[in-house]
Amino acid sequence: MPHRPHIVYLLSHDVSIDTLAYVVHLIEHVHTLPYQITIVTQSAIAYPQLAAVSRLAAVDIVALPIPVQASFLLRLRVLIAFLREKQPTLVHCVATSPDTDIESIVAMWLAQVPWRIVTFAHIPASLKSDGTRPFYHTMMKRLLRTLNSIIVYTQHAKQQLQQNFALTMTPIHVIPIGIDSQRYALHTTTTRVTRADLGVPETGRIIGSVGVFTTSKGYATLIHSMDNVWQQHPDCHLVIVGHGEEYAHLQQLARKSTQPAQIHLVIRQPYQDTTDVLPLIDVYVQPSFAEAMSFNLLIAMAMERPIVATNITNIQEIIDSNASGLLVRPGDANALATAINRMLNDPNIRITTSLNARARVSQRFPLETWQHATAACYHFV
Repeated sequence: MPHRPHIVYLLSHDVSIDTLAYVVHLIEHVHTLPYQITIVTQSAIAYPQLAAVSRLAAVDIVALPIPVQASFLLRLRVLIAFLREKQPTLVHCVATSPDTDIESIVAMWLAQVPWRIVTFAHIPASLKSDGTRPFYHTMMKRLLRTLNSIIVYTQHAKQQLQQNFALTMTPIHVIPIGIDSQRYALHTTTTRVTRADLGVPETGRIIGSVGVFTTSKGYATLIHSMDNVWQQHPDCHLVIVGHGEEYAHLQQLARKSTQPAQIHLVIRQPYQDTTDVLPLIDVYVQPSFAEAMSFNLLIAMAMERPIVATNITNIQEIIDSNASGLLVRPGDANALATAINRMLNDPNIRITTSLNARARVSQRFPLETWQHATAACYHFV
């Protein structure tokens, strides 16, 4: 049997559901190519998203026995030992940002992996501002220059990376994620979730969002905006589906609203699919302060959900304002409420923007384009 180059997908220790979706959708294509594939996780969690790809003939999944609270040095030692033992041809590290997974990049370098690629979902607007900044900046600049390629989702992320780390020689590829828009066509989409499952009565429109309950998602702003929405649409319900550290705080804000019984924070377990609620949502809201390119947002667009989102740079590369959705300033509850009310009040805007949103996803973010563009980065192995 001819030699099959060995590709390792190295997942971050704080892997997100979007990271898992990224790897799964990518391997759906890459496993058809002549590679041996290993997915490496840095915890003992059995991620349900990986179950399907684990059954593919050319794919192995390895969970490294690294404690959740492991030190940088312990995590680094385990990673280096694994990479030296397996001797992969290429390691593709799927990381959140340069602020995370430094040990993964160091391990690839010290283990002398022949080809090293990193995908960054998010590039911070500025570097760390504490006393470690000079050391961190110098170290990251040198480490990033050891990579053969860097993949980011947006042009803005590329510019931010070049600005922060003065990368002129390392290839940076802008490869937006994609989805199978046919899979999420509204007429073919079924859901077993009911309004009753969300705690919502059979009448009244649903303003909804899905994601992790963190400050950066802007859900506090969304809750604050509802008092203004209810002045025009008193029967509306707000449904936010997810999990996270801000849950208790969001509950407190909901109780202080004028209609607390019409705010529903629906808990889903980490790594549990949340897209099954999207067909029930009348207006999908993405109120983020910071956001990588979001699978949930693309799927909502493919399902022809009217979209209201913030005009942060990464979302601006997805949504054409006033054409495929309405964009507002992050953190502005009044502007958010105005945009939601505009969607609810004007059926022409709802229909036009939702149809345009689906067309934009189909044309600019197709799954096959993303898969082939990423696999093209492996052409040298």
